[in-house]
Amino acid sequence: MARSLMAFTAGLVLGASVMALASSPGQARGTPASGSSVVQLRLYTIDKGHLEDFATAWRAGVYPLRLKMGYQIPFAAKIPETNQFVWLLAYDGPESWQQKEASYYASDERKRLSPDPAQWIARPEQLMAKPVVGLSSKGQ
Repeated sequence: MARSLMAFTAGLVLGASVMALASSPGQARGTPASGSSVVQLRLYTIDKGHLEDFATAWRAGVYPLRLKMGYQIPFAAKIPETNQFVWLLAYDGPESWQQKEASYYASDERKRLSPDPAQWIARPEQLMAKPVVGLSSKGQ
C-alpha cells in the first residue's frame, strides 16, 4: 500500500511538472482557452503478467485515439514494482467531461480497439485533479 501511494504521489508530481511544460506558449499558464478544462489522473493496477501487454495495447490504440479526439495526454508510465500504469488525461474544450467521455466510449474506433487494453485492468482508479501549476491552475 505504501509503495502504491508513493508511486501515485510520484506520478502526480511528475505529471504536474509535465503539464506546466506542456502549456501553450501563446497562452497564459493556467488559463483555459474555452469551455470545459479538466485533468484526470488514472492509476490502473494491471493483471499480473500483463503490464507490457497493457502498455503496448494502450500505446497503439488508446493513446492515438484520445489525441485524435481532442484530449491531451502529457504523461503516462509503467510502474513495474506494483504492476501499475499511471497516466494524466486532460481535456480543454466546449463539451463537458461527461459528454466528451461518452463520445469517446461510444465511438466505433474505441469499440474496435483490438486488443482492448481494458481487459487487463484489475483495479482502475480515476481521480479528478485540480492542477496547482500548468493547465487550468488559474494561479490557485
